Amino acid sequence: MGISGGVSTLVQMCIVKVAQNMDELERKISDLPVLLLKELLPHLSIYYLDRLEPVALTKGISTSSMWATIWRDLDQTWRCRIKSGLPGQDWKQRCLERLFHMVMFTQVRQGRSYLSNLSDSSVLSMTAGHVKVLSLHGSSRNICRLASEELRTILTTLEKGVRSLKLLDANSLLKHGRKNVLFVLHRLLDHGSVREVVLWRSPHPSFLSWITSRCKGPQGQLSVSLPGTSNVQLSDLDIGYSAVEGEPAAKRSRRSLTLELEDKPELMCRTFLSSYSTAGHCPEGQINSLDFEVSSCQILTTVSHVLPSWTRLNALHLHTDWLLTEEEMSVLVESLRRLFQNPGCSLRDLSMSHVCCHTSVISVLSACPSLQNLSLDIWPPLNNTWTKQQHFRQNEELCLEKLVVKSADVPTTVESFLTVLKWAPKLSHLQITGFRHAQQLFRTLSESNPILKILHLEDINLANCHQEILHLLENSMLEGLFFKDCRLLDKCTVKKDFLVPFVNALKRISSLQTLTLAHNRLATGAIEMAELFSGSCPSNITHLDLSSNFILPAELLQFAQLIETYRPTQRPLLDLRFNPLDRDPEVKVQAVRKLLPYCNILTDDWDSRSTMKDHISVM
Repeated sequence: MGISGGVSTLVQMCIVKVAQNMDELERKISDLPVLLLKELLPHLSIYYLDRLEPVALTKGISTSSMWATIWRDLDQTWRCRIKSGLPGQDWKQRCLERLFHMVMFTQVRQGRSYLSNLSDSSVLSMTAGHVKVLSLHGSSRNICRLASEELRTILTTLEKGVRSLKLLDANSLLKHGRKNVLFVLHRLLDHGSVREVVLWRSPHPSFLSWITSRCKGPQGQLSVSLPGTSNVQLSDLDIGYSAVEGEPAAKRSRRSLTLELEDKPELMCRTFLSSYSTAGHCPEGQINSLDFEVSSCQILTTVSHVLPSWTRLNALHLHTDWLLTEEEMSVLVESLRRLFQNPGCSLRDLSMSHVCCHTSVISVLSACPSLQNLSLDIWPPLNNTWTKQQHFRQNEELCLEKLVVKSADVPTTVESFLTVLKWAPKLSHLQITGFRHAQQLFRTLSESNPILKILHLEDINLANCHQEILHLLENSMLEGLFFKDCRLLDKCTVKKDFLVPFVNALKRISSLQTLTLAHNRLATGAIEMAELFSGSCPSNITHLDLSSNFILPAELLQFAQLIETYRPTQRPLLDLRFNPLDRDPEVKVQAVRKLLPYCNILTDDWDSRSTMKDHISVM
């Protein structure tokens, strides 16, 4: 791609020359032998790489690695290395989407051969159709350009392809060129294909109401009753309609925003589109997934009142930068209860951050029995006092399929969730962080959750749970097992005493694809994990994470020698990051060379020594 390295052969010099004159030679490319075409493709601009992709595919050549190379140049924050990149990634789509944002909103480094002879407008035209997630940030001037006649075709293309819209700071975007920004948003939300919206930094209540009107069901405008007021429409929230002498500029600006939000969408389209019919009618968009940051006052004054009308939502993710009080949580739960009492409710996925009470799981599930996915981030209350533990009184099975509960310094046990697990036979994904006394958890999972496919435990002491773990694995259908920072071997005098039966139990689970044992101080115990791939019935694991386990180069070499002997057929992805492998670079290189024929490898080694450069490339 011309990113690094020099041209050293006559063939390479000719290939570079051909790449520079593709406008004249494109028609003859299909006549090239496969080997020459393979050498040519990495030197092409993204325009010709895209155009020649069908020809390459007919000759059995994948362009994925070329797009992956461009991606690595665009995103230089990657700290790990992997042979041939990660499988299953659509590198082309990721590259072109990133390039669109860089050209439209920031800047692209000059001198890259993959952008040679391409103007900004050419790049925008080529990449716009590949944008699935559009992030609007930075200067509103750049976003206003999308409302211009010059970029009208780009906006039309975005309307067709963008599925997710991210507004990273809506308040800043609306400070300047507000009518232009609102027109762009209207076209994307109401004329386009956007179904998912992400709002960060607590947007203004009037703007929040304007956006979330698309979450409502077909019953029309919702009347709400605010404390101390008569029934008002959503458009009345936080609004003043007449100028007041001596009114602060900030308040005038907010009122101006509110009035502009009340403009009929047809008026916006007629203002910016000369071809728009005066009798034309704008459609109303639908938001099925809403992810937004909410302020404390908005919980009680806005969100809790409109949430019961959001029947179109399938997914709702609420974020706060402060601790939700039990009063605020109670108000939210009651609003959720009202939403789920509506027969048209579509909400199946809910997450909330900074929840202060450990009974929230029970509260939410009691209010939302048809919820399928629930994620809560629990924090201790500011005064460190806890309410009396709630009991789950559900008298019918829950629909819950995925439960994620993260706790930070919360002195609670899993006992409060055991009844929930017993009433959730459809649970297939469980992720718990920071809880105590996990022995009962394993017993309950063995008895009540037979179809569990993903078990993710983090920062939970499992040193006393060995027998319970082995019992759970006996009749397991697990596809992913994650024990991260679980002190698995802290009480083992001889590590093999647990690791041997543990590995044997894992091998018997034919469905298991992913095993993560990061941050467990395996050290020499990591060698035992190679036995996963031994014998006549080896494990089917395709991703083994041994990162942050104090594995030394000599131990990795012993592991590699066993892998070389067992020769796993699945070519698993082996994560070795954050281990002290640089203590003996020579032994490390030996181990990596033995592993590469049989594994994809992730490391955090940026010192690409010449002895490793041919084997490991930046992911």
